[in-house]
Amino acid sequence: MSAEPDGAARATGSPSATEPGWEFEHRPTRMRRVVTVLAVVIVLVHIVWAIILVRGDTGVTIGVPDQLAFVVTGLIFAGVLLTLLRIRVRAGSAGVEITGPMRSRVWPWEDVVGLTFPRSSFWPRLELPAYEHVGIWAIQTFDGADGVEAMARLRDVVREHKPSAADPETVADR
Repeated sequence: MSAEPDGAARATGSPSATEPGWEFEHRPTRMRRVVTVLAVVIVLVHIVWAIILVRGDTGVTIGVPDQLAFVVTGLIFAGVLLTLLRIRVRAGSAGVEITGPMRSRVWPWEDVVGLTFPRSSFWPRLELPAYEHVGIWAIQTFDGADGVEAMARLRDVVREHKPSAADPETVADR
């Protein structure tokens, strides 16, 4: 067993002990914090509404089932928002795996044409055949230096497995 915690293994880009084969893994840092805070705020606001609506004279009778419905609605909204915590990108010998809020998909190296980061975009793109692309939400401009470092490490892994896809100049000219 490694002396490093699991988070440290991800931070350096080395494969985690539980899932070998991935040389790079990254999750957005700032978005994760914002989503967590917003989810807590949503639940707290719904709890406060459930309490306040019973106390005031609104002309409507609000009982315990209505209060529970407010809280459950807040939990549902927060749960939907928390699906954004799943966002991740991994790369390794199998290809590039992009996990979004609802699904995860692996693109093998044969299907990867390139890796670009357009100036007008908030996140990079994995270029695919037939001029298609998929956004890599896990690496964002909002993360600043952390995002730049993650992009550099991802480029290194791409360069190792498919050198032609790592150079953004040649990909843009395809």
